[in-house]
Parts: sequence; C-alpha cells; structure tokens
Amino acid sequence: MRSQRLKRSGVLDDMVDRQKTDFAMHTGSNVLVYLVHGVTGTPAEMHYIGKELARHGWDIYATTLPGHCTRLRDLVKTSERDWCGHVERQLACVRDRYDYVFIAGLSAGALLALDASTNVHVDGIGVLSPTFVYDGWNTPWSHAILPLAMKVVPLPLQHLLFHIDGPPFGIKDDVVQARVRAAYRPLVILREVVSDWWTYRTWSNKSGNGTGALVPSAASMGYPIFPLRTLTEIDRLITRVRPLLRWVTAPTLILQAQEDDMTSPRNAFIVHDEIASSEKRLVLLDDCYHVITVDKQKHAVVSQLIDFFANDVLDRQFVPRDSFRHQSAAT
Repeated sequence: MRSQRLKRSGVLDDMVDRQKTDFAMHTGSNVLVYLVHGVTGTPAEMHYIGKELARHGWDIYATTLPGHCTRLRDLVKTSERDWCGHVERQLACVRDRYDYVFIAGLSAGALLALDASTNVHVDGIGVLSPTFVYDGWNTPWSHAILPLAMKVVPLPLQHLLFHIDGPPFGIKDDVVQARVRAAYRPLVILREVVSDWWTYRTWSNKSGNGTGALVPSAASMGYPIFPLRTLTEIDRLITRVRPLLRWVTAPTLILQAQEDDMTSPRNAFIVHDEIASSEKRLVLLDDCYHVITVDKQKHAVVSQLIDFFANDVLDRQFVPRDSFRHQSAAT
C-alpha cells in the first residue's frame, strides 16, 4: 500500500448537510469512498478504514447520520427516512465531482448503502456486517418480544423504553472492548445523562434553544442505549431495504464475521443471494465480532475493500449507469 499525502481542503469542504463530526480526507483523487456508520454508532467506527483507504490514494468522506453524536433526545426524533435521505443527498452532492464513487456501510449503515445505490449511481458497494435479522450468538432475550412491543407501545411513548448494550459490544479485541466497557459503565452513563440535562437547560436559558456542546461518549463511542423508538425505525429500514435488494446492481463486496455476536452470517448470504449484481463477493472473517471496522480483522477489511474496488472495479472501469430503481419503474 502506497503512502498518500493528505490535503487540508478539497472538493468535500462544502458537502451538503455536513456535521462537525463528519470527517473528510482529501488526496486529490478522482475516486471517493463514502463511509456510513451504524445506527447508534459514530463516524469513529469508520476512521481506521478511512485513513487506510486514503493512504491508498482515494478521497474519503465519513458521514454522521441525523440524530447521532449529540444526545439521545436527538436520536429518537429521527426516522429511517431521515437517515436514507441524508445519505442520498450527500451522495448526489458528490456524484458529479468524482469519476468513481464507492459507498461502504456498517451494520444498519450497510442497509443505507444498499438503499442509496438504487437511487444514486455508485461504482461499488461495501456491505459490512449487514443487519436484517438479529440472530447472533449474543442477541439479548428482549429481541424476542420486540415485534410485540413495537406494535403495542404507541410511537410517541417508545422513547421511554430502551435496551442497554452490553459486552462484548460487537468487539472481540480485548483492548478496544475494555475502552468501550469503561465508557459504557452505568455510573458514566448516569453522569452524562445528568450533564446532558444540565447543558440543555443552561443553553436553553441563555439562547432560547437546546443546542450545546457534544456529549463526549456520543461523539466518540456512540450511544450505549437503544430506545425502542430507534429499534422500530431500524425495523422499518429493514422492511424498506429487503425488497429493494433485487434492484441493487453495483459491484458488491460483503464482509461479515463468522462469529458475529449480533447478526449471524445468514445476513451476509441474504444480501449475496438477493442482490442483482453480476459482480459480487462474500467473505467471512474469523477472529472478530460485529463491528469489524475496529476489531481484530480491521486490516483485512481494508485489504478486501481495496482489492475489490481497485481490481474488480477500477481496473475494469465497470460503470453501469442505466440500472436504477426509478428508471426501471418507469419502463
């Protein structure tokens, strides 16, 4: 892998809907890799692979999904339509600025990548730990009653019920897992909830609105809590994307851990078997769990992405531009 000098500014500086926690890496390339973190996660999940892909010589943009990296109250106000629309708008913003645009998403972010590819032309997709069925070896018992809870509890009240994430947090690496465990200790969560409330109250009194400083763990580690409202929106995202897989035609690389603690390799096979792409590859990784972008095989994730995007796509200049869902529906 060749080293690439990064530039302080570039064509991504005026990205639409840009947030403070987004990060961009400019190399002066005609290739962009657009990265999407998971729901309740953060762009920090994508930092390692973004940095390594930039070293290879490609521009990088890692987005922040609406409602993320701030407060839980912001998260529960967003919907799957907000997340999908955000990704689609940003992709459309950069599409004409690059000769090649790739998108890679983690977990629910993988579903957002697949969905966006049916509306905005992309030259390749990286599907990392896709989430269609919660059937990993560490899936909590509460998931068995989720369908009932989502039907019975009115949507306006769903933010009052939640699931707290627990070990191993999708991570097998002991060092990284310990760091997340420390950030997600009950006392730390309580302290930040109180701090969040106080910051909101202070800023509201001073400025008449609820804007304020970012909550530290939300910006770096993500939210340790999954509100029922958010789980409902993820379920809606799954319901939205599953039927659209047959419209996905871009070259697609699917990566998932064999020991995924949240979603088993069955999810990877769902994508592989149901997308229409003629160029597709499925790789199961060992010695890691769900969050493969930060876990023990993160270097393998980078290597697989580079090999697929560079060799299977760029070297062949495979650019299908006539197979989007809206065009097919019009015929």
